Amino acid sequence: MMLGEDSKPVEFRTFTPLRYRAVLAAVGIAAVSILLAATPWPGLAVLVAAVFVAVMTMSVRIRLDEECLSIRVAGVFATTIPYREISAVSAGRNTGFVQGMGLRILPGGGTGYLVGGPSVRIQCGNTAVFVSCADPQGLVTRIGAHIP
Repeated sequence: MMLGEDSKPVEFRTFTPLRYRAVLAAVGIAAVSILLAATPWPGLAVLVAAVFVAVMTMSVRIRLDEECLSIRVAGVFATTIPYREISAVSAGRNTGFVQGMGLRILPGGGTGYLVGGPSVRIQCGNTAVFVSCADPQGLVTRIGAHIP
């Protein structure tokens, strides 16, 4: 088993790419400005600002333990995949606004844990899990060491 030094779990953490954060910041500032000017409820503008900040700071954490890997996106949505259920792993496509961010049900039946940028495709039987990862080849290598 290749986990890391002293059999400690290995973690990969990926944040929303800077270019997406910049776009979200610009759109968020515009939306909040419009709401402040157009509505008598400043609380609505604060709520919209909070949503934009939450999306801009979203991250994916992938933790590789001895028997399984765990994925968590946005600190809320999570899954655990035992290595014995993984039939293949490969670098996936770059994802962005079109695929969405957070927990996503993707066309073709896959599930995505996405924040944008490079991804890894984890095949589990008839379904696939896509997860954003800044170091897709590193993650593929680590997972590959655990599957037959």
